[in-house]
Amino acid sequence: MAAEVQKLGRDVQLSAVVERYDVVEGGSDSSTIGQGLAVFKARISVVGSGQHVEYTVRVLHEGREWTVRRRFNEVVSLHEILKKRLHALPEPPGKSVVRQFSVEYLEARKTGLNAYLGELCRRRDVLNCKETQLFFGLPEHAAGFRHQDAAEPVQVAEVHEAAFGITDADYDPMQGLLLLGSTDCSWTSRMDTKITNIKLPWEPAAPNLPTSQMSLWRQSPSELRFDMQFTCRYTASIACVRLAILRDKELCLCGLSDGTVGCHPLKGSTGVSNAGSALPLLRHTAAVKALAIDEAEQWIISASKDNALMVYDVRRQMILCEAQTPAATSVLYYCQAQKRLFTGLENGKVIIWDATVLPMRQMGVVPDGPEAAPASKISALDYNSVTNTLFTASKEGLALWSVKASATGCWARRVGSVSAVASQPCGLAWANSSREIIAGLATGAVAVYDVDQGDASYAIQAHRDEVTTIIWLDAPRRLLTASKDKTLKIWDFPSLRRTPLEDAALLAAPTVSMAPHMKPRGEQQETLVSGAPSGGAGVGGDPLLGRGSGDAAPLAGGSFDPLASGRTSFGANEPRESAAARAVAAYATANSTSGPVLPPAHASRTVPAAAGPAQAYTPAQQPRPPSAALAGDDSDNDLAGWDT
Repeated sequence: MAAEVQKLGRDVQLSAVVERYDVVEGGSDSSTIGQGLAVFKARISVVGSGQHVEYTVRVLHEGREWTVRRRFNEVVSLHEILKKRLHALPEPPGKSVVRQFSVEYLEARKTGLNAYLGELCRRRDVLNCKETQLFFGLPEHAAGFRHQDAAEPVQVAEVHEAAFGITDADYDPMQGLLLLGSTDCSWTSRMDTKITNIKLPWEPAAPNLPTSQMSLWRQSPSELRFDMQFTCRYTASIACVRLAILRDKELCLCGLSDGTVGCHPLKGSTGVSNAGSALPLLRHTAAVKALAIDEAEQWIISASKDNALMVYDVRRQMILCEAQTPAATSVLYYCQAQKRLFTGLENGKVIIWDATVLPMRQMGVVPDGPEAAPASKISALDYNSVTNTLFTASKEGLALWSVKASATGCWARRVGSVSAVASQPCGLAWANSSREIIAGLATGAVAVYDVDQGDASYAIQAHRDEVTTIIWLDAPRRLLTASKDKTLKIWDFPSLRRTPLEDAALLAAPTVSMAPHMKPRGEQQETLVSGAPSGGAGVGGDPLLGRGSGDAAPLAGGSFDPLASGRTSFGANEPRESAAARAVAAYATANSTSGPVLPPAHASRTVPAAAGPAQAYTPAQQPRPPSAALAGDDSDNDLAGWDT
C-alpha cells in the first residue's frame, strides 16, 4: 500500500570527506606566565583555547562543493545533539583528555572522522536535522536550506499550562475542545506540598495545596487559539485525562493517584474548582494509570496499579464488571469499531479483551508462545483497525504486530520492529496517510519512522522536557504534542492540500494561548492571547477543517486565576506557607518599588493605542519571579497566588 501524501522531510544527497588537518597555535602572550599557560592549554582538551587541530571538510551537494573548517569538539557536540533524537547512531572517534599532535594519532583520527561522516551522510534522518545542515554549511552555500521546506512540519500553535508539567491531553477537533491534565513533576516540590498540607495541632483545618489540575480549553472558531474554560485542582496526582462525549452526559475525566476518577461536567461551572469531584462508587485500591471510553455503551474503563480493570456505567453510575491482569496496566487503547480493549502491561505484554460481552473476555496475549516479551513496560500503544495492525512502544524500541482473530480468540505475529531507539517512547501514533510511525521521546524529541523504508526518516526537538502525549489527526495531517515543560504544541505536517510556505506568512509565527492570569495586564480585558472575547465568542472546531460554531460559555467575571488561593485564613493562627510560596512573597516584596515589570517576551502582543502607556504591576500582578527555584522550569513550583 503506497503512501497518499509526501513523506516527511527532504531527500538530501550529500557527501563529506576530511581532506586535511592543521595544527593551529593559540593566542600569543610574551610573558613567562602566559607562555606557561599556553603549554598547559595546548595539552588539556577541555580548555577551549590554546593549541588545537582544525579539520578541513570538503562537502559535495548536487554538483556543488565547498569546504568547512571544524574542530573535533564541534563533531562531538553534534553527536551529543543527534543521539538524543535518533537511534543507532555511529560512534565518532574517541575523545582524549590530553591533546595529542603526533602524525600517527592525527591520521588515525582523520580516518575515523571520515568513516563517521560517511555514515551520517547516508542517513536521511540525520541530514534532515538543522544542526547537521549547519555543521556542513548547507544554509550558507545552498539557497534551498535558508528557509523551511514544504516537506517539513510547521508549528502553528502553542498552549501554555499555567502551573505544572502536562502529563496527558485529549482533543476533540469536532467541538474544538482540548483537555489538559498536569501534575507537579518535581518530587522535591511534591514532598514540600505534602509536608505543608499536614495539619498541625493548633490549626483548625489542614491546608489543601494542590499538586495537579485538570483544565479545559475551547478553540476559537476562526483561528488556532484557545480559551481556558475551567480548572479543577486536586491534591492527588493526575496520570491520564479523557473527554467523554456521551449521549446522556458530557464529562471531563482524570485518573488520580488516590484510586478515584475525577470528573467535571463539560458544560458545568466555569472558573476554578479547588475541590474537584470524582465519579461515585468508582474507586481502585491504587493509582489509576489509564482510562478508555466506550461512547456507544456509555462506559468508562479504568485501569490501576492494583492490576484491576473496571467497567463503569455512566448512566446507572455503577461498576458493571471487574477483571484482573497478570501485571499492572501502563496504557489502554480502545477500538470502538471492533469493541476490543488493548491493555499494555508493565511486564512488556499486551492483553486483548473482547468488550462485546460482560464480563470482558480475554482474547489473546501479545506476544504469545515462545517469543519473549520486552524487559520493560509497554509505554505507548496505537492500533489500525483497517489493517488490524498493533503498534507497541517500550524502552527496547517499537514493534508492529499483525493481529488475527477467530471465533475462539486472537493472536499476533511480529511484522516489523525498530530497535535501539534514542530514548524511551512515551507517545505513539500511526500516520496512515503517509505510512509513518510518530513517536514522542523522553528527551523531548519527536521521531518519525518510515514503514516502507523500515528506518527513521525525520526528527525534531519539539520540547525541552519529556513528551508525555502525542495526538495525531490524519485527515488534516496535524500533530499535537504535550510535554512536562508545561506546553502543548500543534504542528501541521505536509499534505497535498498544504499551502506553500512562501504564501502562508501567518504560519511563520505560531499562535500562543495562555491562562488569563498569565496574560500581560492590558490583554486581560482585550483577550488578545486566548482568542475570542469571553462574553460572546463562538464555539467551534478546527477552522482549517471548516467546522461549525456556536456560543462559548463565558468565563466567570470576564477572567479568572486558575491558581487563586485555595486556603482559608484561620484568624489569629497564621497559616503555614510552602517554600515556593515564601519565595514568591519575598520576590514580590523586594520588587514592589522597583518600577514597572515588563510582561514575558513570548506573551507580548500589540496593545491598541487607546490603552495608553503600560501601568506598573502591583506585587500580586507581577509575572512569575525568576528565582533560583523557579527560573529553570525544573521544579514546577509555580505556586504564585496559592497562599495569598
